[in-house]
Amino acid sequence: MMKNEKIKGISTIIWDCDYTIWLHQKNELEAIISKAVGIPYTEELKRQHLEFFVAFRKRFADDRVTFDEVAKVIQESMPILSKYGVTGAEFLYKWNHSEAGIENKEAKEVLKYQKEKGYNIVVLTDWFLDSQIILLKKFELFQYVDKIYACDNEYMKPHIKSAERIVKPGNESEYVIIGDSLKSDIGLANNAKIKSIWYNPYKNENTTPYIPTAEVASLLEVIEIIE
Repeated sequence: MMKNEKIKGISTIIWDCDYTIWLHQKNELEAIISKAVGIPYTEELKRQHLEFFVAFRKRFADDRVTFDEVAKVIQESMPILSKYGVTGAEFLYKWNHSEAGIENKEAKEVLKYQKEKGYNIVVLTDWFLDSQIILLKKFELFQYVDKIYACDNEYMKPHIKSAERIVKPGNESEYVIIGDSLKSDIGLANNAKIKSIWYNPYKNENTTPYIPTAEVASLLEVIEIIE
């Protein structure tokens, strides 16, 4: 773990969602998503679902994300769906409304504290707006967020155009992003020249070229870092 220094002069705090504000269980595809879609869980479904994520990141690395195009990627990388008469669009819609996620109680405590301190709190997510609003409301976090920037018809992190929706040129020193992904969240911060906090609960070694401003194993540490 790196040694942290105070991060000062911040007015806007940017939060990642998945694996930061909320977590995910290992058997989520089996326990929640496949049931929501109405298809049986199999190891083949699991394998193709993982292949979708790889294809998704590759397809939209330099392009705007749209529902129709994501549905097409699902259709192509998960041919098992056709066996059950499910289209990529149907799978995506039901997945988005499945409420898949686990509450991160630390995030709730930190968001409440930051809201009371008067920070501008925004969410920057690489998934669709509807599904993120559902989870923010489910975990009673929606009231702490001033604005949500989702991937609907937009670029994903770490593309600089994703940051340009939030960061005002000349005011980069006033922003910090909190996220678990070195490539997406910390990479975005490096590209946009803003500060970053890497949420690293498993204390993994950073072997990437992406350099965070600070690193925390617990989100509660964020309260002491940002001034």
